[in-house]
Amino acid sequence: MGRLFITEKEEIKFIDNNSVVPPTKTPLLFFLGELCGETKHGFFDPISQTFTIIHLEELECQAECLASRYGWLLILSRSTSSLFFFNPITREKINLPYKNRFIDAAAFSAPPTSPGCTVFAIETSSFITQFRIDTFVMGVGQDQGWTSHKPCIDGYSFSTKAFSNVVQAICYNGVLYCVDSRGRIGTFDVKFGNWNIVLSKKFERVCTSPYLVEFNGEIFAAKRGAYGVVEKLYKLKLEHGVAAAWEEEKELGDLSLFLAPYGSCGVLALDGRLKKKLFVSNYGPKSKCVIYNVDGTDYKKAKSFDFRSFGWCYTPVWIER
Repeated sequence: MGRLFITEKEEIKFIDNNSVVPPTKTPLLFFLGELCGETKHGFFDPISQTFTIIHLEELECQAECLASRYGWLLILSRSTSSLFFFNPITREKINLPYKNRFIDAAAFSAPPTSPGCTVFAIETSSFITQFRIDTFVMGVGQDQGWTSHKPCIDGYSFSTKAFSNVVQAICYNGVLYCVDSRGRIGTFDVKFGNWNIVLSKKFERVCTSPYLVEFNGEIFAAKRGAYGVVEKLYKLKLEHGVAAAWEEEKELGDLSLFLAPYGSCGVLALDGRLKKKLFVSNYGPKSKCVIYNVDGTDYKKAKSFDFRSFGWCYTPVWIER
């Protein structure tokens, strides 16, 4: 079908196929078409640099991605207001109970096929004065519905002035970690109802909110500067299991991170092509994937891939395999 683009004198192999045969276990970058009636979507493998077009009728409902993890997308249909999980590789779909409230951000604790997977839906819009988190536990029964939580600090509720407009969330070991539009990090323990705000000058005056990513029980945040450029990587320090402070991560080691606005992940860099690399997908007029070479605390752009036929109406999200 011809050439998508050329970046740094490299061409991407272009394949038109309705099935995906994963060549590696590194994540794929999935381009989710958000327009109503759109069935054309795409997969990009940043290692083999191959692009695959697929057609998914299941996503022609004006789909909005709320979160991505464990190979699954948490989707909100803007045309039907339905909420569901979808695996774009296996094409498996799992419906969730109807939720009639606005969702700023969302996360889920495990694959939705796992009993006890908890779905978190966060509402912190400027039209309400209280922070609100709703949860739904998979495998318990659709009749149970959503459970509403109003997080408190030392037994007192707080207004959205203290923490508002959550833009990204992840969860690990029953604790929700989220970042607001000012770069502040908040944690919520669903078991005890405890809420904590992690204060850090490291994220003050950040042009864009940091990417959050959990890998092997550790929480990382990639600080972004102007135009979304990654500047530094931090790891959350825990004291007695409670988030305490951010510490700069000065060496990636065998870890390779794949960062995106709607879900990030990490893999062990057993493949030499993954070592000391950050893979970042940006969402804008031109969807693209940027690869950074990492040398200690020095981050330099190595390659940038633009997808002209997958522009502003496509959301790039990483799919774990």
